[in-house]
Amino acid sequence: MKYRIFFITIVVCMFSCKAKNNSPEDIRINLMKAMQTHLYKVQVNNDSSVVKYHVKDVIYFEDTAKYICEFTVNMKERKFDTTGIMKANVSKDFKTVTRLY
Repeated sequence: MKYRIFFITIVVCMFSCKAKNNSPEDIRINLMKAMQTHLYKVQVNNDSSVVKYHVKDVIYFEDTAKYICEFTVNMKERKFDTTGIMKANVSKDFKTVTRLY
């Protein structure tokens, strides 16, 4: 009986503790999605008829509580098209983006 409980406990622990497998490519994609979402939400209030953003690339450094990022962003308006650099801090859960000016 003791061995059965011990075995069940070990099996439950093995399957309940999943490690996050965040590869650098997954982090990069999630950072780009977070920034693009932030730009549409904050800058143009989800109105893509005014301006369109396309996050092309990101260079990031993983800090203890956030990612320090430099994004290459393409911005298109009706008569204007440019590509530039935007710097931002992104939280580890990819939900909070704080632009640095």
